[in-house]
Amino acid sequence: MLRSVDALRQQLSEPLTDRCGPQARMLTAEVHGGLVCGLAICPGRVMRYVLDDRTRRLKTVDLLRLTPTAGKSAAC
Repeated sequence: MLRSVDALRQQLSEPLTDRCGPQARMLTAEVHGGLVCGLAICPGRVMRYVLDDRTRRLKTVDLLRLTPTAGKSAAC
């Protein structure tokens, strides 16, 4: 079933905000039957997500996580 990007963004905004905070943003979205898959970004992280349309359950996997440095590295 084809959906508009605005409908997908609205459907994903609440679970993504609950999981990652108000600064989380959807980058991509793909519809595969009852699943919405894609990439999202929030401060310090890029993640892959899967939203089950029936249960409204959101699963995320970090693809990239930026961590603050604890101090000077040995290379500096």
